[in-house]
Amino acid sequence: MEPILQHLSPARFVTTRAGSYIKLSHSLSDNEWNIIRRLSSCVRRFHIFLERNVPSHDATNNVAPQWFCLFTSPPDPSFLFPNLRSLSFEVDRDFDKSGTGDIHAETFQAVIRFFHLLLGPQLFALRFDVPSSFYSHLDISSIPAVSPNIHSLSIGGRNLNWGDKIPDEALYQFSRVVSELSHLETVRSYEISWELLSSLAQAKRLRRLLLFLPNRLGPGPDRPSGDIFPRLRALYIRANFHTSCTDLFRWTGFNEVNEIHIECLIPVNSVHSVKTLVDMSYLISLQCKHLEFLWIFSYLYHHLGTPTAWPRPMLEPYQSFHQLRVVALDTNFSLTLADNDFTDMVKAWPHLEVFHLFHGRIRNPPVHLTLRGVTALLYHCPKLKHFTLMFDATHVPERVVPLRYDTPVRNMAVKYMGVHTSPAAESSDVATYLSILMPYLRVIGVKGGGDYVPEWFWMCTRHQQKPELKVDVLPAKLYHLVTAGNEYSNNPRFQHDSEWNWKFRRDWK
Repeated sequence: MEPILQHLSPARFVTTRAGSYIKLSHSLSDNEWNIIRRLSSCVRRFHIFLERNVPSHDATNNVAPQWFCLFTSPPDPSFLFPNLRSLSFEVDRDFDKSGTGDIHAETFQAVIRFFHLLLGPQLFALRFDVPSSFYSHLDISSIPAVSPNIHSLSIGGRNLNWGDKIPDEALYQFSRVVSELSHLETVRSYEISWELLSSLAQAKRLRRLLLFLPNRLGPGPDRPSGDIFPRLRALYIRANFHTSCTDLFRWTGFNEVNEIHIECLIPVNSVHSVKTLVDMSYLISLQCKHLEFLWIFSYLYHHLGTPTAWPRPMLEPYQSFHQLRVVALDTNFSLTLADNDFTDMVKAWPHLEVFHLFHGRIRNPPVHLTLRGVTALLYHCPKLKHFTLMFDATHVPERVVPLRYDTPVRNMAVKYMGVHTSPAAESSDVATYLSILMPYLRVIGVKGGGDYVPEWFWMCTRHQQKPELKVDVLPAKLYHLVTAGNEYSNNPRFQHDSEWNWKFRRDWK
């Protein structure tokens, strides 16, 4: 707000030991309100974060500063940001009118007024995260009438991670809002209910959905009639427990979805932990027949040991998905496929561009693949650009290239190869073979502290392309490499600091 306030004649900067703030020496005149209207009309994107003692002010006892109260009482709503396209409105959980976070009633009402003043017919994207006590004072039901052109909506945020909760009545109102916003394309919700999911399922233009699921959704209502998620293309899920994921996929189909990202916890101390992943894969394969992009992070808790069996059924459900471009699985289970089975599997994915099998916290998982399996992957997937696998690179197996008769396999597309802690040897034969197999390789990723890091560094120096050796390349970084430059070019890991960046680029024009 300071860029606007500093143009007003009564505005003065006051400096104290606690910091500096703006103080108004007198009330705003008509001319000064016209200045505010002229300057704020140029603003298209606006992010405001209100902490318990922010904005800085000259009062005590958490009373709102003078200029903030004046801003929330303009002569007419058109004086404040009339051309605003994108609004991010965040209120800290301590900025509350009840309990230990008690603040002056005038401040509370000023915040509520300010939020409603910023809504308008030009608004294209709306994100807000407020403490639970605010919801009963917000006129949520008015949003479709005041801002009918909203394409992107984000509900909740970091407050919910601190134990706050969106009231049931507010969630019900949001379900009504969703059903009335006819232009809605993108929704992110940090809390969900069956009513809200039912409304989202009927949203005719919804293309992208990001959900935080509770531990258990429980039995759902009857599946909505008619077309369900008719235009949904991308689905991102973060779940505290795997059962909520299976609850969702059992309840409804996602027939048109071609991109899925799931982040969930798996109970490693359960005898059903492996079956859980297999069941989830099976449900996804049943409900998402157009799937092209699959990225799953599954994390362990109550860690009582490291499972080492990753059965073929985890990947088998996707064998009929010949259109798959991206497959990435990050679990604490290690692949048990040997070369022949692996070869049979990758034959089904001729369009594959990315294939990552990460190993979570397993430092030295068992190795079953050799360079024969890697060669099969690169042969059957000629578009492959990035991959991560555990394989034995200590020698070149005999008859490793029966795939093109006597012609060596050369994949011209591969730029990144992740090897985790794969065993390797300072072998000129292996280095030469990798140079032939992947002539344009740029990066080899290894696990820090692994036993074979020096050998892989040596391999980089002998490869004709001299690829860079990178240590501990995070899956999130590799995700960004895959998605950079398209409409899903953000990191979907639900990081609060990146919240301002998750919407489509056109949302912020």
